Amino acid sequence: MASQAIGVDIGTHAIKIAVLQKKGATTKAVRLFRAPVLGDTDMVRVQGALARAGVSGSRALIGVTGRDLIIRYTHLPIVPDWRLQLLMQFEINEVSGQSGGEVAADFRRLKLPLESGEDTVLVALTRNTWLQPRLDAGRGAGIKATGGCANSVAVFNAYRAHGPAHAGESVYLVNLGRENIDMAILRDGELLFARNIAGGGKMFTDAIMQAFGLKEGKAESNKLAKGDLTPKGTARYPDATAEKLANAMQGPAGQLVSMVQSSVMVCRAQTKMTDLSIDRLVLTGGGARMKGIREYFQASMSVPVEIFDPVEGLDASALPPQDAEELGEAPLDFAVAVGLAETLLQPQSFKLEILTEKAKKTRRFMERTLWALGAAAAAAVLVIMLFTTRSDDLKTYREANALLERRATDAQQVGRRGDAAASAEREERKKEMLLRMRKLPGIFSRSVLSLLHAKHPKEHVYLETVDFTTQKVAFNLDGQPTDARGTDTTGERLPEQVVWPLCEVVGVVQDTAPSPDDLCLEYIRNLKAALPTVEGRAVDLETESLDSGKPRRFRLKFRLASPEKGS
Repeated sequence: MASQAIGVDIGTHAIKIAVLQKKGATTKAVRLFRAPVLGDTDMVRVQGALARAGVSGSRALIGVTGRDLIIRYTHLPIVPDWRLQLLMQFEINEVSGQSGGEVAADFRRLKLPLESGEDTVLVALTRNTWLQPRLDAGRGAGIKATGGCANSVAVFNAYRAHGPAHAGESVYLVNLGRENIDMAILRDGELLFARNIAGGGKMFTDAIMQAFGLKEGKAESNKLAKGDLTPKGTARYPDATAEKLANAMQGPAGQLVSMVQSSVMVCRAQTKMTDLSIDRLVLTGGGARMKGIREYFQASMSVPVEIFDPVEGLDASALPPQDAEELGEAPLDFAVAVGLAETLLQPQSFKLEILTEKAKKTRRFMERTLWALGAAAAAAVLVIMLFTTRSDDLKTYREANALLERRATDAQQVGRRGDAAASAEREERKKEMLLRMRKLPGIFSRSVLSLLHAKHPKEHVYLETVDFTTQKVAFNLDGQPTDARGTDTTGERLPEQVVWPLCEVVGVVQDTAPSPDDLCLEYIRNLKAALPTVEGRAVDLETESLDSGKPRRFRLKFRLASPEKGS
Protein backbone atom coordinates (compact mmCIF):
# COMPACT_ATOMS: atom_id res chain seq x y z
CA MET A 1 0.00 0.00 0.00
CA ALA A 2 1.34 3.40 -1.00
CA SER A 3 1.85 6.16 1.58
CA GLN A 4 1.65 9.84 0.79
CA ALA A 5 3.06 13.02 2.35
CA ILE A 6 3.14 16.74 1.60
CA GLY A 7 5.98 19.24 1.97
CA VAL A 8 5.07 22.93 2.16
CA ASP A 9 7.82 25.53 1.60
CA ILE A 10 6.40 29.03 2.21
CA GLY A 11 8.81 31.59 0.73
CA THR A 12 8.64 35.37 0.63
CA HIS A 13 7.42 35.43 -2.98
CA ALA A 14 6.09 31.92 -3.67
CA ILE A 15 4.82 28.79 -1.97
CA LYS A 16 6.17 25.47 -3.23
CA ILE A 17 4.18 22.30 -2.54
CA ALA A 18 5.51 18.79 -3.11
CA VAL A 19 3.09 15.87 -2.84
CA LEU A 20 5.03 12.60 -2.90
CA GLN A 21 3.83 9.02 -2.85
CA LYS A 22 6.03 6.11 -1.85
CA LYS A 23 5.36 2.58 -3.01
CA GLY A 24 8.10 0.08 -2.38
CA ALA A 25 11.43 1.56 -3.44
CA THR A 26 9.82 4.09 -5.80
CA THR A 27 8.91 7.66 -4.86
CA LYS A 28 6.37 9.22 -7.21
CA ALA A 29 5.71 12.95 -7.56
CA VAL A 30 1.93 13.45 -7.44
CA ARG A 31 2.11 17.29 -7.41
CA LEU A 32 4.94 19.82 -7.68
CA PHE A 33 2.89 22.97 -7.36
CA ARG A 34 3.94 26.61 -7.12
CA ALA A 35 1.84 29.71 -6.44
CA PRO A 36 2.74 33.37 -5.74
CA VAL A 37 2.26 34.86 -2.27
CA LEU A 38 2.63 38.38 -0.88
CA GLY A 39 5.24 37.60 1.75
CA ASP A 40 5.50 34.60 4.06
CA THR A 41 2.69 35.94 6.28
CA ASP A 42 0.06 35.88 3.48
CA MET A 43 -1.97 33.02 5.00
CA VAL A 44 -5.01 33.65 2.76
CA ARG A 45 -2.99 32.91 -0.39
CA VAL A 46 -1.16 30.06 1.36
CA GLN A 47 -4.42 28.32 2.24
CA GLY A 48 -5.77 28.95 -1.27
CA ALA A 49 -2.66 27.43 -2.87
CA LEU A 50 -2.88 24.38 -0.62
CA ALA A 51 -6.53 23.94 -1.55
CA ARG A 52 -5.74 24.26 -5.28
CA ALA A 53 -3.08 21.58 -4.95
CA GLY A 54 -6.09 19.26 -4.68
CA VAL A 55 -4.73 16.80 -2.14
CA SER A 56 -6.45 16.44 1.22
CA GLY A 57 -6.15 13.99 4.08
CA SER A 58 -2.39 13.53 3.77
CA ARG A 59 0.24 14.30 6.39
CA ALA A 60 2.23 17.50 5.84
CA LEU A 61 5.24 19.35 7.21
CA ILE A 62 5.78 23.12 7.04
CA GLY A 63 9.29 24.43 6.31
CA VAL A 64 10.83 26.83 8.85
CA THR A 65 13.83 29.10 8.22
CA GLY A 66 15.14 32.65 8.57
CA ARG A 67 14.50 34.80 11.61
CA ASP A 68 11.64 32.51 12.67
CA LEU A 69 13.95 29.56 13.38
CA ILE A 70 16.51 28.97 16.14
CA ILE A 71 18.93 26.04 15.82
CA ARG A 72 21.04 25.31 18.89
CA TYR A 73 23.56 22.65 19.80
CA THR A 74 23.77 21.23 23.31
CA HIS A 75 26.59 19.03 24.62
CA LEU A 76 25.56 16.62 27.37
CA PRO A 77 26.92 13.53 29.07
CA ILE A 78 25.54 10.35 27.56
CA VAL A 79 22.21 9.83 29.36
CA PRO A 80 19.11 7.63 28.91
CA ASP A 81 16.30 8.90 26.69
CA TRP A 82 14.02 9.79 29.60
CA ARG A 83 16.69 11.95 31.19
CA LEU A 84 17.55 13.59 27.88
CA GLN A 85 13.87 14.45 27.50
CA LEU A 86 13.89 16.20 30.90
CA LEU A 87 17.08 18.14 30.17
CA MET A 88 15.84 19.29 26.77
CA GLN A 89 12.51 20.36 28.25
CA PHE A 90 14.41 22.55 30.74
CA GLU A 91 16.32 24.18 27.87
CA ILE A 92 13.17 24.68 25.77
CA ASN A 93 11.40 26.27 28.76
CA GLU A 94 14.37 28.60 29.24
CA VAL A 95 14.25 29.76 25.61
CA SER A 96 10.48 30.16 25.89
CA GLY A 97 10.93 32.43 28.91
CA GLN A 98 13.58 34.52 27.16
CA SER A 99 11.51 34.93 23.97
CA GLY A 100 8.45 36.18 25.85
CA GLY A 101 6.11 33.49 24.53
CA GLU A 102 5.69 29.76 24.11
CA VAL A 103 7.84 28.04 21.54
CA ALA A 104 7.40 24.91 19.46
CA ALA A 105 10.45 22.67 19.44
CA ASP A 106 12.00 19.30 18.70
CA PHE A 107 15.45 17.80 19.19
CA ARG A 108 17.56 14.88 17.99
CA ARG A 109 20.93 13.37 18.87
CA LEU A 110 23.58 13.73 16.18
CA LYS A 111 25.64 10.67 15.21
CA LEU A 112 29.05 12.30 15.03
CA PRO A 113 32.05 10.26 13.84
CA LEU A 114 34.06 10.78 17.03
CA GLU A 115 34.22 9.34 20.52
CA SER A 116 33.93 12.20 23.00
CA GLY A 117 32.03 10.59 25.87
CA GLU A 118 29.13 13.00 25.37
CA ASP A 119 26.06 13.55 23.22
CA THR A 120 25.68 16.45 20.81
CA VAL A 121 21.99 17.32 20.48
CA LEU A 122 20.46 19.52 17.77
CA VAL A 123 17.53 21.59 19.05
CA ALA A 124 15.21 23.45 16.65
CA LEU A 125 12.70 26.02 17.94
CA THR A 126 10.20 28.49 16.54
CA ARG A 127 7.53 30.67 18.10
CA ASN A 128 4.03 29.21 18.42
CA THR A 129 2.64 32.51 17.14
CA TRP A 130 4.53 31.90 13.87
CA LEU A 131 3.86 28.19 13.43
CA GLN A 132 0.21 27.94 14.48
CA PRO A 133 -1.28 30.15 11.69
CA ARG A 134 0.53 28.06 9.06
CA LEU A 135 -0.72 24.83 10.58
CA ASP A 136 -4.23 26.27 10.65
CA ALA A 137 -3.95 27.25 6.97
CA GLY A 138 -2.97 23.69 6.09
CA ARG A 139 -5.82 22.20 8.10
CA GLY A 140 -8.19 24.70 6.53
CA ALA A 141 -7.20 23.27 3.14
CA GLY A 142 -7.89 19.73 4.33
CA ILE A 143 -4.34 18.46 4.92
CA LYS A 144 -2.98 17.03 8.16
CA ALA A 145 -0.31 19.62 8.97
CA THR A 146 1.45 17.99 11.92
CA GLY A 147 4.24 20.48 12.54
CA GLY A 148 7.28 22.24 11.14
CA CYS A 149 10.79 21.21 10.15
CA ALA A 150 13.97 23.24 9.63
CA ASN A 151 14.60 23.80 5.91
CA SER A 152 18.25 22.81 6.35
CA VAL A 153 17.18 19.40 7.75
CA ALA A 154 14.66 19.03 4.90
CA VAL A 155 17.36 19.67 2.28
CA PHE A 156 19.54 17.04 3.98
CA ASN A 157 16.69 14.49 3.82
CA ALA A 158 16.07 15.32 0.15
CA TYR A 159 19.74 14.78 -0.69
CA ARG A 160 19.94 11.60 1.39
CA ALA A 161 16.95 10.19 -0.53
CA HIS A 162 17.90 11.30 -4.06
CA GLY A 163 21.49 12.59 -4.09
CA PRO A 164 24.62 10.64 -5.07
CA ALA A 165 26.39 8.84 -2.22
CA HIS A 166 30.17 9.21 -1.75
CA ALA A 167 31.53 7.07 1.09
CA GLY A 168 33.85 8.83 3.52
CA GLU A 169 33.33 12.31 2.03
CA SER A 170 32.16 15.37 3.92
CA VAL A 171 29.47 16.94 1.73
CA TYR A 172 28.34 20.53 2.26
CA LEU A 173 24.75 21.23 1.10
CA VAL A 174 23.81 24.86 0.49
CA ASN A 175 20.22 25.77 -0.41
CA LEU A 176 20.17 29.31 -1.85
CA GLY A 177 16.74 30.81 -1.36
CA ARG A 178 15.64 34.33 -2.14
CA GLU A 179 16.29 35.81 1.32
CA ASN A 180 17.65 32.88 3.35
CA ILE A 181 20.40 30.29 3.05
CA ASP A 182 19.92 26.82 4.52
CA MET A 183 23.02 24.69 5.09
CA ALA A 184 23.71 21.09 6.07
CA ILE A 185 26.95 19.11 6.35
CA LEU A 186 26.85 15.31 6.16
CA ARG A 187 29.19 12.36 6.04
CA ASP A 188 28.28 8.78 5.12
CA GLY A 189 24.59 9.61 5.17
CA GLU A 190 24.61 11.10 8.69
CA LEU A 191 23.81 14.73 9.48
CA LEU A 192 26.70 16.50 11.22
CA PHE A 193 25.51 20.12 11.19
CA ALA A 194 22.55 22.28 10.14
CA ARG A 195 22.28 26.05 10.03
CA ASN A 196 20.29 28.89 8.45
CA ILE A 197 21.45 32.47 7.84
CA ALA A 198 20.02 35.54 6.15
CA GLY A 199 21.08 36.06 2.53
CA GLY A 200 20.43 34.58 -0.88
CA GLY A 201 19.40 35.64 -4.37
CA LYS A 202 17.98 38.99 -3.27
CA MET A 203 21.53 40.15 -2.46
CA PHE A 204 22.26 40.16 -6.22
CA THR A 205 18.95 41.81 -7.08
CA ASP A 206 19.60 44.60 -4.58
CA ALA A 207 23.11 45.15 -6.01
CA ILE A 208 21.70 45.49 -9.55
CA MET A 209 18.99 47.88 -8.34
CA GLN A 210 21.62 50.09 -6.72
CA ALA A 211 24.06 49.97 -9.64
CA PHE A 212 21.51 50.67 -12.39
CA GLY A 213 18.75 52.52 -10.53
CA LEU A 214 16.17 49.87 -11.48
CA LYS A 215 13.03 48.76 -9.70
CA GLU A 216 13.06 45.34 -8.05
CA GLY A 217 11.06 43.51 -10.73
CA LYS A 218 13.24 44.79 -13.57
CA ALA A 219 16.44 44.08 -11.64
CA GLU A 220 15.28 40.51 -10.93
CA SER A 221 14.49 39.81 -14.59
CA ASN A 222 17.87 41.24 -15.69
CA LYS A 223 19.64 39.05 -13.13
CA LEU A 224 17.98 35.89 -14.43
CA ALA A 225 18.28 36.80 -18.12
CA LYS A 226 21.80 38.27 -18.32
CA GLY A 227 23.46 37.82 -14.90
CA ASP A 228 26.68 35.81 -15.05
CA LEU A 229 28.94 34.85 -12.12
CA THR A 230 31.49 32.99 -14.24
CA PRO A 231 35.02 33.92 -13.00
CA LYS A 232 36.45 36.88 -14.86
CA GLY A 233 39.23 34.94 -16.57
CA THR A 234 36.85 32.57 -18.37
CA ALA A 235 33.65 34.66 -18.72
CA ARG A 236 32.36 35.65 -22.17
CA TYR A 237 29.73 38.42 -22.16
CA PRO A 238 27.37 38.91 -25.11
CA ASP A 239 27.24 42.70 -24.63
CA ALA A 240 28.36 45.58 -22.42
CA THR A 241 25.18 45.41 -20.30
CA ALA A 242 25.87 41.81 -19.38
CA GLU A 243 29.42 42.70 -18.32
CA LYS A 244 28.18 45.59 -16.17
CA LEU A 245 25.64 43.27 -14.55
CA ALA A 246 28.41 40.76 -13.82
CA ASN A 247 30.55 43.47 -12.23
CA ALA A 248 27.65 44.58 -10.02
CA MET A 249 27.11 40.98 -8.89
CA GLN A 250 30.73 40.34 -7.86
CA GLY A 251 30.38 42.01 -4.44
CA PRO A 252 27.36 39.94 -3.28
CA ALA A 253 29.00 36.81 -4.69
CA GLY A 254 32.07 37.37 -2.52
CA GLN A 255 29.89 37.96 0.54
CA LEU A 256 27.97 34.77 -0.21
CA VAL A 257 31.15 32.68 -0.41
CA SER A 258 32.40 34.21 2.86
CA MET A 259 29.14 33.30 4.65
CA VAL A 260 29.31 29.75 3.35
CA GLN A 261 32.97 29.38 4.39
CA SER A 262 32.40 30.87 7.87
CA SER A 263 29.69 28.29 8.57
CA VAL A 264 32.32 25.56 8.27
CA MET A 265 34.12 27.20 11.20
CA VAL A 266 30.86 27.26 13.17
CA CYS A 267 30.37 23.57 12.39
CA ARG A 268 33.83 22.71 13.73
CA ALA A 269 33.13 24.59 16.94
CA GLN A 270 29.66 23.12 17.52
CA THR A 271 30.56 19.52 16.69
CA LYS A 272 34.10 19.71 18.18
CA MET A 273 35.39 18.16 14.93
CA THR A 274 38.33 20.53 14.70
CA ASP A 275 39.91 18.71 11.74
CA LEU A 276 36.73 18.69 9.61
CA SER A 277 37.36 19.54 5.95
CA ILE A 278 34.85 19.82 3.11
CA ASP A 279 35.36 17.39 0.21
CA ARG A 280 32.45 18.50 -1.97
CA LEU A 281 30.05 21.46 -2.14
CA VAL A 282 26.51 20.90 -3.42
CA LEU A 283 24.30 23.85 -4.39
CA THR A 284 20.54 23.76 -4.75
CA GLY A 285 17.53 26.08 -4.42
CA GLY A 286 16.41 28.91 -6.70
CA GLY A 287 19.68 30.84 -6.27
CA ALA A 288 21.66 27.91 -7.67
CA ARG A 289 20.06 28.60 -11.10
CA MET A 290 22.20 31.73 -11.62
CA LYS A 291 24.61 31.35 -14.49
CA GLY A 292 28.21 30.73 -13.49
CA ILE A 293 27.54 30.28 -9.77
CA ARG A 294 28.93 26.74 -9.71
CA GLU A 295 32.16 27.86 -11.38
CA TYR A 296 32.44 30.87 -9.05
CA PHE A 297 32.14 28.76 -5.89
CA GLN A 298 34.55 26.16 -7.25
CA ALA A 299 37.19 28.80 -7.98
CA SER A 300 36.68 30.51 -4.60
CA MET A 301 36.58 27.43 -2.35
CA SER A 302 38.91 25.10 -4.28
CA VAL A 303 36.62 22.07 -3.90
CA PRO A 304 34.42 20.27 -6.46
CA VAL A 305 31.01 21.92 -6.74
CA GLU A 306 27.83 20.22 -7.98
CA ILE A 307 24.22 21.24 -8.54
CA PHE A 308 21.59 19.05 -6.86
CA ASP A 309 18.28 18.54 -8.67
CA PRO A 310 15.81 17.13 -6.10
CA VAL A 311 13.27 16.19 -8.78
CA GLU A 312 15.68 14.10 -10.84
CA GLY A 313 15.36 11.09 -8.54
CA LEU A 314 11.54 11.15 -8.56
CA ASP A 315 9.11 9.35 -10.84
CA ALA A 316 7.41 12.39 -12.41
CA SER A 317 5.22 10.42 -14.82
CA ALA A 318 2.07 11.10 -12.79
CA LEU A 319 2.52 14.90 -12.62
CA PRO A 320 -0.34 16.96 -14.07
CA PRO A 321 0.66 18.66 -17.37
CA GLN A 322 0.52 22.14 -15.82
CA ASP A 323 2.93 21.09 -13.07
CA ALA A 324 5.36 19.53 -15.53
CA GLU A 325 5.20 22.62 -17.74
CA GLU A 326 5.69 25.10 -14.89
CA LEU A 327 8.49 23.01 -13.40
CA GLY A 328 10.47 23.73 -16.56
CA GLU A 329 13.90 25.04 -15.69
CA ALA A 330 13.18 25.56 -11.98
CA PRO A 331 13.28 22.09 -10.36
CA LEU A 332 15.91 23.31 -7.90
CA ASP A 333 13.28 25.51 -6.25
CA PHE A 334 11.58 22.39 -4.84
CA ALA A 335 14.54 21.10 -2.78
CA VAL A 336 12.96 22.09 0.56
CA ALA A 337 9.43 20.98 -0.32
CA VAL A 338 10.65 17.56 -1.56
CA GLY A 339 12.81 17.17 1.56
CA LEU A 340 9.89 17.96 3.88
CA ALA A 341 7.77 15.25 2.27
CA GLU A 342 10.68 12.79 2.35
CA THR A 343 11.11 13.50 6.08
CA LEU A 344 7.69 11.95 6.65
CA LEU A 345 8.04 9.16 4.05
CA GLN A 346 11.55 7.78 4.43
CA PRO A 347 12.16 5.50 7.45
CA GLN A 348 15.88 6.44 7.51
CA SER A 349 15.30 10.21 7.36
CA PHE A 350 16.50 12.55 10.12
CA LYS A 351 13.19 12.97 11.95
CA LEU A 352 12.71 16.49 13.24
CA GLU A 353 9.10 17.62 13.71
CA ILE A 354 8.73 20.96 15.47
CA LEU A 355 5.44 20.63 17.30
CA THR A 356 3.48 23.00 19.49
CA GLU A 357 2.85 21.84 23.05
CA LYS A 358 -0.82 21.35 22.17
CA ALA A 359 0.10 19.13 19.22
CA LYS A 360 2.48 17.11 21.41
CA LYS A 361 -0.25 16.50 23.99
CA THR A 362 -2.70 15.48 21.24
CA ARG A 363 -0.17 13.08 19.74
CA ARG A 364 0.62 11.53 23.13
CA PHE A 365 -3.11 11.15 23.84
CA MET A 366 -3.75 9.52 20.47
CA GLU A 367 -0.81 7.14 20.87
CA ARG A 368 -1.98 6.12 24.33
CA THR A 369 -5.60 5.80 23.13
CA LEU A 370 -4.64 3.62 20.19
CA TRP A 371 -2.49 1.50 22.46
CA ALA A 372 -5.33 1.16 24.92
CA LEU A 373 -7.82 0.26 22.18
CA GLY A 374 -5.40 -2.28 20.77
CA ALA A 375 -4.82 -3.75 24.20
CA ALA A 376 -8.57 -3.87 24.84
CA ALA A 377 -9.20 -5.57 21.51
CA ALA A 378 -6.47 -8.09 22.19
CA ALA A 379 -7.87 -8.73 25.64
CA ALA A 380 -11.37 -9.27 24.20
CA VAL A 381 -10.10 -11.78 21.66
CA LEU A 382 -8.14 -13.50 24.39
CA VAL A 383 -11.21 -13.78 26.64
CA ILE A 384 -13.28 -15.30 23.84
CA MET A 385 -10.58 -17.82 23.10
CA LEU A 386 -10.21 -18.69 26.76
CA PHE A 387 -13.90 -19.33 27.25
CA THR A 388 -14.00 -21.60 24.21
CA THR A 389 -11.08 -23.75 25.33
CA ARG A 390 -10.43 -26.00 28.22
CA SER A 391 -10.56 -24.78 31.81
CA ASP A 392 -6.79 -25.17 32.09
CA ASP A 393 -6.40 -22.27 29.66
CA LEU A 394 -8.11 -19.98 32.16
CA LYS A 395 -5.16 -20.40 34.48
CA THR A 396 -2.79 -19.51 31.61
CA TYR A 397 -4.76 -16.35 30.88
CA ARG A 398 -4.70 -15.27 34.50
CA GLU A 399 -0.96 -15.77 34.66
CA ALA A 400 -0.47 -13.78 31.44
CA ASN A 401 -2.73 -11.00 32.73
CA ALA A 402 -0.80 -10.86 36.01
CA LEU A 403 2.46 -10.65 34.06
CA LEU A 404 1.12 -7.72 32.04
CA GLU A 405 0.01 -5.96 35.21
CA ARG A 406 3.41 -6.49 36.80
CA ARG A 407 5.11 -5.08 33.73
CA ALA A 408 2.81 -2.06 33.77
CA THR A 409 3.52 -1.57 37.49
CA ASP A 410 7.25 -1.94 36.87
CA ALA A 411 7.07 0.66 34.09
CA GLN A 412 5.30 3.08 36.42
CA GLN A 413 7.89 2.47 39.13
CA VAL A 414 10.71 3.11 36.66
CA GLY A 415 9.12 6.43 35.78
CA ARG A 416 8.72 7.36 39.44
CA ARG A 417 12.31 6.35 40.18
CA GLY A 418 13.45 8.54 37.32
CA ASP A 419 11.55 11.51 38.74
CA ALA A 420 12.87 10.75 42.22
CA ALA A 421 16.43 10.49 40.89
CA ALA A 422 16.16 13.89 39.22
CA SER A 423 14.73 15.41 42.41
CA ALA A 424 17.40 13.73 44.54
CA GLU A 425 20.16 15.06 42.33
CA ARG A 426 18.81 18.57 42.71
CA GLU A 427 18.63 18.20 46.50
CA GLU A 428 22.22 16.97 46.58
CA ARG A 429 23.31 20.05 44.65
CA LYS A 430 21.49 22.24 47.20
CA LYS A 431 23.21 20.48 50.08
CA GLU A 432 26.57 20.85 48.41
CA MET A 433 25.94 24.60 47.94
CA LEU A 434 24.89 25.04 51.59
CA LEU A 435 27.99 23.23 52.83
CA ARG A 436 30.15 25.39 50.59
CA MET A 437 28.55 28.53 51.98
CA ARG A 438 29.11 27.42 55.58
CA LYS A 439 32.86 27.29 54.92
CA LEU A 440 32.98 30.96 53.94
CA PRO A 441 33.54 32.46 57.45
CA GLY A 442 36.45 30.14 58.06
CA ILE A 443 37.95 30.89 54.64
CA PHE A 444 37.80 34.66 55.19
CA SER A 445 38.99 34.71 58.81
CA ARG A 446 41.81 32.21 58.20
CA SER A 447 43.10 34.18 55.21
CA VAL A 448 43.01 37.53 57.01
CA LEU A 449 44.51 36.30 60.29
CA SER A 450 47.30 34.47 58.43
CA LEU A 451 48.09 37.67 56.55
CA LEU A 452 48.13 39.79 59.73
CA HIS A 453 50.36 37.30 61.45
CA ALA A 454 52.80 37.23 58.55
CA LYS A 455 53.04 41.02 58.41
CA HIS A 456 53.04 41.73 62.17
CA PRO A 457 56.34 43.08 63.65
CA LYS A 458 57.71 41.46 66.79
CA GLU A 459 57.48 44.65 68.90
CA HIS A 460 56.08 48.18 69.15
CA VAL A 461 53.00 47.39 66.99
CA TYR A 462 50.04 45.47 68.27
CA LEU A 463 46.43 44.96 67.14
CA GLU A 464 43.42 45.78 69.29
CA THR A 465 40.56 44.33 67.20
CA VAL A 466 39.88 42.38 63.98
CA ASP A 467 36.18 42.55 63.05
CA PHE A 468 34.18 40.99 60.23
CA THR A 469 30.91 42.67 59.20
CA THR A 470 28.23 40.38 57.74
CA GLN A 471 26.06 40.93 54.69
CA LYS A 472 23.28 38.64 53.45
CA VAL A 473 23.09 37.66 49.79
CA ALA A 474 21.53 34.75 47.88
CA PHE A 475 23.42 32.06 46.02
CA ASN A 476 22.50 29.80 43.10
CA LEU A 477 23.13 26.07 43.02
CA ASP A 478 26.68 26.67 41.76
CA GLY A 479 27.46 28.59 44.96
CA GLN A 480 27.71 31.97 43.22
CA PRO A 481 25.89 35.21 44.19
CA THR A 482 22.70 35.69 42.17
CA ASP A 483 20.25 38.59 41.71
CA ALA A 484 18.10 40.21 44.42
CA ARG A 485 15.28 37.74 43.81
CA GLY A 486 17.46 34.89 45.08
CA THR A 487 16.26 32.32 42.54
CA ASP A 488 18.09 29.68 40.58
CA THR A 489 17.71 28.96 36.83
CA THR A 490 14.52 26.97 37.37
CA GLY A 491 12.84 29.76 39.33
CA GLU A 492 13.03 28.04 42.70
CA ARG A 493 13.59 30.31 45.70
CA LEU A 494 16.92 29.65 47.44
CA PRO A 495 17.67 30.39 51.11
CA GLU A 496 19.72 33.46 51.89
CA GLN A 497 23.31 32.79 52.94
CA VAL A 498 25.74 34.84 55.04
CA VAL A 499 29.15 36.03 53.83
CA TRP A 500 31.85 38.13 55.56
CA PRO A 501 32.90 40.64 52.92
CA LEU A 502 34.01 43.58 55.12
CA CYS A 503 37.01 43.47 57.51
CA GLU A 504 38.20 46.17 59.94
CA VAL A 505 41.60 46.07 61.70
CA VAL A 506 42.37 48.50 64.58
CA GLY A 507 45.92 48.76 65.98
CA VAL A 508 48.38 51.07 67.70
CA VAL A 509 52.13 51.85 67.50
CA GLN A 510 53.89 52.48 70.80
CA ASP A 511 55.34 55.93 71.16
CA THR A 512 58.49 54.36 72.60
CA ALA A 513 59.27 52.82 69.24
CA PRO A 514 62.09 54.34 67.20
CA SER A 515 60.45 56.61 64.59
CA PRO A 516 56.88 55.55 65.50
CA ASP A 517 55.28 57.50 62.63
CA ASP A 518 57.55 55.87 60.07
CA LEU A 519 57.00 52.45 61.61
CA CYS A 520 53.20 52.92 61.47
CA LEU A 521 53.28 53.98 57.81
CA GLU A 522 55.61 51.13 56.87
CA TYR A 523 53.38 48.55 58.59
CA ILE A 524 50.24 49.83 56.85
CA ARG A 525 52.05 50.02 53.49
CA ASN A 526 53.21 46.39 53.78
CA LEU A 527 49.74 45.24 54.81
CA LYS A 528 48.02 47.03 51.92
CA ALA A 529 50.53 45.60 49.45
CA ALA A 530 49.70 42.09 50.65
CA LEU A 531 45.92 42.47 50.45
CA PRO A 532 45.59 40.96 46.93
CA THR A 533 46.68 37.61 48.41
CA VAL A 534 43.30 37.55 50.19
CA GLU A 535 41.46 39.17 47.27
CA GLY A 536 41.33 42.61 48.93
CA ARG A 537 39.38 45.34 47.25
CA ALA A 538 38.90 49.05 48.09
CA VAL A 539 41.02 49.95 51.17
CA ASP A 540 40.15 52.81 53.52
CA LEU A 541 42.71 54.03 56.09
CA GLU A 542 42.04 56.16 59.16
CA THR A 543 44.74 57.37 61.62
CA GLU A 544 44.45 59.38 64.81
CA SER A 545 47.00 62.08 65.69
CA LEU A 546 47.30 62.05 69.49
CA ASP A 547 49.34 64.06 71.96
CA SER A 548 52.97 63.23 72.38
CA GLY A 549 53.60 60.26 74.60
CA LYS A 550 50.45 58.43 73.55
CA PRO A 551 50.37 55.56 71.06
CA ARG A 552 49.62 56.18 67.38
CA ARG A 553 46.31 54.53 66.51
CA PHE A 554 45.32 53.34 63.02
CA ARG A 555 42.15 51.81 61.58
CA LEU A 556 42.29 49.84 58.32
CA LYS A 557 39.12 48.78 56.46
CA PHE A 558 39.04 46.57 53.36
CA ARG A 559 36.41 44.59 51.48
CA LEU A 560 36.88 40.91 50.72
CA ALA A 561 35.78 39.44 47.43
CA SER A 562 33.43 36.45 47.45
CA PRO A 563 35.42 33.28 46.81
CA GLU A 564 35.18 31.62 43.40
CA LYS A 565 33.30 28.37 42.89
CA GLY A 566 35.24 25.48 44.40
CA SER A 567 36.90 27.59 47.14
